[in-house]
Amino acid sequence: MMLGVLSLSTVALASAPEVTQLDNHKVRGTVEVAAPVERVRTLLSDPRNVANIDKSGTTVTIRGTEANCQLVHSAVAHPIASIEYETRVCPVADGWKATLVKSDDLVEFESVWKVEEKGDRTRILYEIRTIPDIPVPQFVVDRQTRTSVQAMLVKLRKHLETAN
Repeated sequence: MMLGVLSLSTVALASAPEVTQLDNHKVRGTVEVAAPVERVRTLLSDPRNVANIDKSGTTVTIRGTEANCQLVHSAVAHPIASIEYETRVCPVADGWKATLVKSDDLVEFESVWKVEEKGDRTRILYEIRTIPDIPVPQFVVDRQTRTSVQAMLVKLRKHLETAN
C-alpha cells in the first residue's frame, strides 16, 4: 500500500515538461523522468512506441531499413486535414533524428529525440519542425505543435514512471 502512495507522489512531484518555440518554426520540449536511461532509449528506439503512448491518432509503420536507419510511414488522422509522410529515422549522438523522405502533405519535417542520463533520472529532449503543404497558417501549426509536444511529453513521462 505504501509503495503505491510513493509512486503516485513521485509522479505528482515530477516537473512539468518545458516547451519552447524556437526560430524557423521549430519547437523544443524537454522533460526529466524517473527512469533509467537504457529503458528510455529502448522505448524511443522504436517510433511506434511513442505513437502508441501518445494515442493522438497517429499510425506508424516501419517499412524497412536502410543502413542503420528505419524507413517509417506515418499517418496522422485529423477531421480537418489528415497528413501522411515518410521519414528516415537514423541514430545520432544520444538519440535519433527523423528527416522527411516524401509527402504530399508536408513541405518540410524534421524531428530529433535525445536522451541524457541524470543520475537515476533521464532527461529527454524532443525537437520538431513541421511545415505543411496545406492552406493552414504556420502560426496555427506552431501553436498546435507546442500543445502536442507538451501533451506527448506528459504522457511519455507518465508511461515511463508508472510502468512496471
